[in-house]
Amino acid sequence: MIRVNNSVLLIRHRLTGKLDFPAGGREGNETLQCTAHRETWEETGFNVEVGPLLSLTASDMPVFNCTADSSIAKLPAQFDAPDWSGLEVKLLEKVDPFLLSEDELRFADDLIPLRDAYVKAGKLTVAAHPL
Repeated sequence: MIRVNNSVLLIRHRLTGKLDFPAGGREGNETLQCTAHRETWEETGFNVEVGPLLSLTASDMPVFNCTADSSIAKLPAQFDAPDWSGLEVKLLEKVDPFLLSEDELRFADDLIPLRDAYVKAGKLTVAAHPL
């Protein structure tokens, strides 16, 4: 999960039209953190730093706190995915997880884990940058 100010970056799937985390399966013996890094790159084009585990989805998919270059905040709320991800990803969207409904997500059971991860990521940011 990439938290961007008061939103998270999600992908809009081409086939379902629904929102989802950048995610995918492990290749070979890669770690879960390496999988998160690779899948985020493949689906968003962002080279992220994979931080601590924030939550698990209902299907036990780990949600890590990923940070990207600060320039992501300057991008519009919706923007094109990289060309190489076009088969699966239609758009990239920055959304407020508390304004989403279950119907907007590819997996409705991911809403609460998404919100939990968003809150935990915010606490980590505050702890890393105290006033």
